[in-house]
Amino acid sequence: MRNFKDCRTANSPAEAVVMLTTGPGQGCFLAGGTNINRACPDCDFLVDITQAGLSGIDGSPEGDVLIGATTSLQECLDSGVLKDFAGGAISWVAGQYRNRDIRTSATIGGNLCHALPSADMAPVLMVLGAVCIIIDEDSQESVPLEDFFVLPGQTVLDSRLLAGLVLPGRAGRWQCQSHKLTRSAEGVALVQVAVALEVIDGIIHLARIALGGVGPTPLRCHLAEQLLTDLKVAEMTPELVEDVALIAASECDPADDDLASAEYRTDMVRVFTRRLICRVLAEEGMDECPESDPVDDDHGGAA
Repeated sequence: MRNFKDCRTANSPAEAVVMLTTGPGQGCFLAGGTNINRACPDCDFLVDITQAGLSGIDGSPEGDVLIGATTSLQECLDSGVLKDFAGGAISWVAGQYRNRDIRTSATIGGNLCHALPSADMAPVLMVLGAVCIIIDEDSQESVPLEDFFVLPGQTVLDSRLLAGLVLPGRAGRWQCQSHKLTRSAEGVALVQVAVALEVIDGIIHLARIALGGVGPTPLRCHLAEQLLTDLKVAEMTPELVEDVALIAASECDPADDDLASAEYRTDMVRVFTRRLICRVLAEEGMDECPESDPVDDDHGGAA
């Protein structure tokens, strides 16, 4: 464990930004602290934001929902509001993160701000239209989550603070499914896929597909989404769903590593995109949409 020179406690978001930018040296925001050594390798001091009023989940499934940046993943799992929002997809993903002890400390903001390509919460929040509330000393900016990530380990924040996330109330009525493929129950995600559809009167008015672990940052599959949009559920076929899944797989850019090859990750994007679309469409009345592919996903799951 590293020894930092100083740890300052902020009582408001603006104060936290001031503390971070006044130095001396380089600082880092501290919330859950589950990944502090990796996230702040060159930092001289910490700014504790756990007392800055950034925790909690406000709203209702029928309206916009605000999730504070220091809200723990266990709180997201237990939240009645999130369990009723888009079929509970966010709560389900939060519940797949490691174990209860770590979830109790880990925060939703920290999960995103570390900007790991496999950030667990990113794909499901992206497909549900999450908007980041970013604060500096005297102003506030709203940034769609899909624009939040720049490079592995880098976001648009710079010295600013992620105060929370807003979920649009409209998304609470969407059908959403998510899947995370790992080698072990608590391992890093090899592939993540999230799908959300808004179906009105049997027509897909909006389609969103997001991926994690298969590119330098979490990403949206805009070409695949376009193919689904404005189609009638009654006219969907297994072949068309497979075409969408293939396009989604073509939009990712995975790397080879010790855990899995790029080829394997790409094919798993195809498999799980098709499966999740089928599950969403089954909720909307599509009869024939086979999900099965013989893959080893014992440690995966879908919301």
